[in-house]
Amino acid sequence: MNQFPSVSASASVAGREWADVRHEEGIRETIESIVIALILAFVFRAFIVEAFRIPTGSMAPTLYGAHGKVICADCGYEFAYGVRDPEDDRRTLPVRGSARAVCPNCNHVNTNLRVNDEQGNAEGGDRILVLKWPLDLGASFLEPKRWDVTVFKDPSDGETNFIKRLVGLPNEALMVMDGDLYTVPVEKLSKETADELHQIVHEKYELREGLKRGTLRPVSEKARVELDEKMHIARKTRTAQEVLWFTVYDHDYPPRNPDANQPRWEPALGERSGWKASNRRVRFTDEGLENDFLELRGKAIRASCAYNVLNGGPAPFVNDQRVRFVLTPESGPGVIRLRLEKLNRAFWAAISMDGSVTLSESFDPPRSHTVIMSRSQVAPFRPGQSVEIAFENVDYRLALFIGGREVLASSDDPQSPVYYGPDVPRIRQFRSQLPTVPRMYAEGGDFSLSHLLVERDEYYYTDPRGRLLDLTWAPDEGWASMQHPILLREDEYFMMGDNTAASKDSRLWDRSASTLRARGQAFQLGTVPRDQIIGQAFFVYWPSGFRLDWLPVPLLNKLGIIPDVGRMRWIR
Repeated sequence: MNQFPSVSASASVAGREWADVRHEEGIRETIESIVIALILAFVFRAFIVEAFRIPTGSMAPTLYGAHGKVICADCGYEFAYGVRDPEDDRRTLPVRGSARAVCPNCNHVNTNLRVNDEQGNAEGGDRILVLKWPLDLGASFLEPKRWDVTVFKDPSDGETNFIKRLVGLPNEALMVMDGDLYTVPVEKLSKETADELHQIVHEKYELREGLKRGTLRPVSEKARVELDEKMHIARKTRTAQEVLWFTVYDHDYPPRNPDANQPRWEPALGERSGWKASNRRVRFTDEGLENDFLELRGKAIRASCAYNVLNGGPAPFVNDQRVRFVLTPESGPGVIRLRLEKLNRAFWAAISMDGSVTLSESFDPPRSHTVIMSRSQVAPFRPGQSVEIAFENVDYRLALFIGGREVLASSDDPQSPVYYGPDVPRIRQFRSQLPTVPRMYAEGGDFSLSHLLVERDEYYYTDPRGRLLDLTWAPDEGWASMQHPILLREDEYFMMGDNTAASKDSRLWDRSASTLRARGQAFQLGTVPRDQIIGQAFFVYWPSGFRLDWLPVPLLNKLGIIPDVGRMRWIR
């Protein structure tokens, strides 16, 4: 008998051994691929992009925390309101079954809220992506910029992720006044004023550590005068401004049965007027009447936010406003004039159908004595041809847009005939103490206006309930108030929330983490050190989802398991 295996048998054994080797290598390569993928995912998350969830409403309506949605029972306008996130034990006001959500459009009080604490948190906060790598590179042009929506570590504990809008930069003095931000680089201040601001930061440290008693002193009269002279308004970027317009009244959603406390466009001359605003499309027919104008009535324009269902006292009036609509000339040459008012000054945008446009200032209806600030020429308007019109007065800048293009604007140059800017001493004295609303005049032709919308700008103020209660020595209005401007030193940033009345941000921080407190004078209350910044929020990848109420499973029918794709968006 042949004691040696045949050639074919040997080949078969060798083939099985080779297959086993290939199988082991395949398993090893798969494991290596998984490990590498996990490492890359970790590196990507740690250094490039990370996902976060918005827990509270401090950035509403730019970003939503835990919230519910309601369609106003009177006008049909949809808006969000905040609810308490059961996973968040920080300062968040709960919503109960008796909560009242005031419509931001028509002022109607909605009480039949679909979601509250007792029913569960049906809609969680927005999920966002945060870009981290620019901070790790250290390049100057990639540094955090003013108005960026920024994620950072909460200075009170050093662990919780916070998200706010970055408004203050290193090496500048910053002050919040009449809802706006004012800044000046330290290098432009005299040595005496800069030294005084540094001394106040030192006293702030001594009071924080109990090394000194008393209250934090305001800046001296001499320093205040210099700051008032040298501070400039920090205007928002165009992209940030677009998300910081808040709806005041959208005439596409009129209240069904308006009363005296609800908004409406009302002709000054009543039934005799050429203005007819009872329908969504507003019409004007020239009747040759003097002082015939249309005015928004029944609504004081205040810095309130519908997201806050439990409001404090009345919010301040807001004079930074925008009115926009689609204009359709119907006959005649004609002119339409828009009027916006701020601090007892009235500004006009006049649009003639022959294409001539002007910006002017006059408290009375424009006549020959009007001070013309600027004029230009656009293509003539044609009967039946619709065009978008927008006129805004924001951050002490006037601008008129026609067809989405800016055609006229005021200037920052005090020597320019079209100069318009803040007078800080006058603002300190006057401020926005009286309500103002837009007006519209027309003559010489027939017009129709559709999609008529009034908006107001962001207005930064401190709700009395949010004062620095834990610090008896701190200013009532918080850091960076008019009497206590804050000095931001090297690598110190100032953050504020878009939902200003319900945001405990840099203005109101009264505690510090032990790791930051250990830095001694190198850490200042009210600021975020650079090494605590995580990155810039740039995309909402999972807005709060739609609920499936019909699901029989109690847990699943309260979760937004279907993403609201239409609200996926870039963060501005």
